Amino acid sequence: MSRRVVITGMGTINPLGDNLEEYYNNLIAGKSGIKKWKSIDLSKVECKIGGDLGDYDALGAVEKFKEDLGDDFKRVRKLIKTTTFSAKMTALSSLSAWKDAGLFGREFDPYKANVIVAGHNLNSNFIYNNSVQFQDEPEWTDPLAGVDAPDPNVPGITSEILNLKGPMFTIGGACASGNLALRSGFRDIVSGETDLCVIAGAPFDVSPTDIHASVVINAVVIKPEFQDRPEEASRPFDKGSCGFLYSHGAGTLIIEELESAKARGAKIYGEVLSVKAGSNANHLPLPGGHEQAVVMQEAIRMAGLKPEDVDYVNCHATSTPAGDIQEIMAIKEAFGDHYKQLKVNAPKSMLGHTCWASPIVETIGGLLQMKYGKLHPSINIDEQKADIDLDICANVAVDHQIEVMMKNSFGFGGVNCTSIIKRYKED
Repeated sequence: MSRRVVITGMGTINPLGDNLEEYYNNLIAGKSGIKKWKSIDLSKVECKIGGDLGDYDALGAVEKFKEDLGDDFKRVRKLIKTTTFSAKMTALSSLSAWKDAGLFGREFDPYKANVIVAGHNLNSNFIYNNSVQFQDEPEWTDPLAGVDAPDPNVPGITSEILNLKGPMFTIGGACASGNLALRSGFRDIVSGETDLCVIAGAPFDVSPTDIHASVVINAVVIKPEFQDRPEEASRPFDKGSCGFLYSHGAGTLIIEELESAKARGAKIYGEVLSVKAGSNANHLPLPGGHEQAVVMQEAIRMAGLKPEDVDYVNCHATSTPAGDIQEIMAIKEAFGDHYKQLKVNAPKSMLGHTCWASPIVETIGGLLQMKYGKLHPSINIDEQKADIDLDICANVAVDHQIEVMMKNSFGFGGVNCTSIIKRYKED
């Protein structure tokens, strides 16, 4: 590739922290962010636990950028105050990434910078609450619902705050959305259409109906014992795994063309080598191990690497019995005997499932592990499944210097997407 793509800024708000240091420290400590939901009424739903950030102080968080924003602070604060939960959290994580990248006060062509937000149905709970209000009294529905409810409001708010005028859109592929957004931004930079891209994983503002629908298809944790011990409920790779848990979470990556980043002296977290997508040709929420393996193999080939060049896999691993084992089978097929040398872990064991944002939130965690040379544990492994014979970092953090990371993401609808990111080194 004549134009190379690097990651120069990161920001996240998730159940383990709202800054990079707190997030990394809690990952390494094996801390769970799962608790009982308080911000949504699940009295009629069997699953009552997840990663709840519904009470997050968005207006308090925006104060952190007062000095950076200068005269623009009041305008930005008003935008965040009046918009939806998903848009607030996306904008705040993007401001954090923008600051981390050292972009405040920098001059650049706003038409060569774009915003891509991962996800769809982003404002589900906002729409649900307005529908309930409409049934009770239509006149009291949110007067801005017609503007705020559609998904494009989320990238629209972020692009307005950062004054970016390149392409702005959402890209949806269920739980693979974050990697699909990275794929799109990566291609925009390689093609020369843009030089900088804000890749934002937006929170899924999940509603009671969404969680109940997942109960019906036996996808989420409903075992009564875990409703009282929520921190133990998400257990990828363990024999007792019995479903995933919805979580709020936002994450943003700033990706740039390498020479442009170097010219402004940007720090570089890693270099994106490839992002490959594929499908199972089956709309049902059933994982396809072979199709996943093909996507992994193609991602490695497109990156110009061999399987043995990859040393770490940041797994999708949702804690569903069928999904976890299919991903492990796919890894074995894609890597052959090299799978025995891989380090893998499961961030959702602590985060829960941050849904559309999960590939970005978890890539940020992977890059922090790459930076500091330590892998977080996969927690809640009481008895590892016999078929999962990889080094999964069970219950303890592991010293390991990542050179090349694979990040897997798989979504309902048969969507598969994998990225390859390597440690950046000067040529």
